[in-house]
Amino acid sequence: MKSKFFMVAAMAAILVGCGEQNSNKLKMITEATFPPYEFLRGQEIVGIDVEICRAVANKLGREFQAETVDFDSVIPAVISGKADLAAAGITVTEDRKKNVDFSIPYVKTGIVVIYKKSNPFKDVKQLKGKKIGVQSGTTSETFVLEQLKQEPERSKSPAEACASLKSGRVEFVIADIDPAKNCVKGEPDLAISDFITSEEYAVAIKKGQSELLKTINETIAELKKSGQLQKWIDQFTKESDALKDK
Repeated sequence: MKSKFFMVAAMAAILVGCGEQNSNKLKMITEATFPPYEFLRGQEIVGIDVEICRAVANKLGREFQAETVDFDSVIPAVISGKADLAAAGITVTEDRKKNVDFSIPYVKTGIVVIYKKSNPFKDVKQLKGKKIGVQSGTTSETFVLEQLKQEPERSKSPAEACASLKSGRVEFVIADIDPAKNCVKGEPDLAISDFITSEEYAVAIKKGQSELLKTINETIAELKKSGQLQKWIDQFTKESDALKDK
């Protein structure tokens, strides 16, 4: 998901008024419009990423706190120290590795094209020169900028980008597979392509925190081995699918 282009304004907003972290709290920063990894259950932030980070807090014996912001502000929040760790379906990229340290990956995924069945997607060459909707700050945005060499139509969320597709403001949408599935569910006129990239999600932290990184890696490894991670994937996928049906 979520890309190398950080808004200067977003960074400035994070840095202003940034206080020292409460050492007894482990604060996760996320962007809660990315089910099943993070979404809102009423006012509560829930999802796969939330449970992974909560498990890290439990292992450390610290109180857990989650906060949602725009995606462009997620990585700047850990760089500045406003949050201890970031998990928001964050794709590991070489560019991001220059700014933060990543945990071991916890899921393999990729981005896809969402299209109208009346205008079928065939291959990436077809996208060149077309109006492409993306969520701002994501690897979908990076794909359009770097692979298609053009400016995308930016939205705050995949759902907003899909609304633009349905209204005809864009011709295609590029998004991560999970939000893409949510976008096309119950939409008989929309479909999704096979993966056009391969990606991995991981937890991001401020550089140089070796003990925290070790704990996160141990937690993810334990969750995979025990099968608990897969249980959360199944649980929150089912819950977020049910919300889409309402």
